[in-house]
Amino acid sequence: MNRVIPRDSRDPWSLFLPVLLAVAAGILVADIVRHLAGAAFADDDVPAAAIATVPQDPADGTADGDAAVDDAARVTVGTSSGGDVVLLPGPVAAMRDGAERACINDTIALRRPNGWEQGLEHSAPLRCRASSP
Repeated sequence: MNRVIPRDSRDPWSLFLPVLLAVAAGILVADIVRHLAGAAFADDDVPAAAIATVPQDPADGTADGDAAVDDAARVTVGTSSGGDVVLLPGPVAAMRDGAERACINDTIALRRPNGWEQGLEHSAPLRCRASSP
């Protein structure tokens, strides 16, 4: 008597391919729905963030002292689409443009001679959002 095992008669791809196609179709449909929902509920008003400039007045005598470092660490936070977050260039754009501040890892970084220093206010990092890709 010859025993036939049902598993031996199937191709190895008979289960894998339909599952793969179902997952791919599900991801595609989810991306389309997310895109359509984002376009339908998008907010067109994007308020600009206000960024304070550091006064570099040589008459004060604080252009190179510790007071200049404290002034550079102060940032006036304005509203943006993310709430009370400052929009700053990313690290690559800030290095290219020679900016004094950059947004690195969602916190404000201040340019120093050796690189970047994290901007702190009351021992807490200041939040920002990178405006460059």
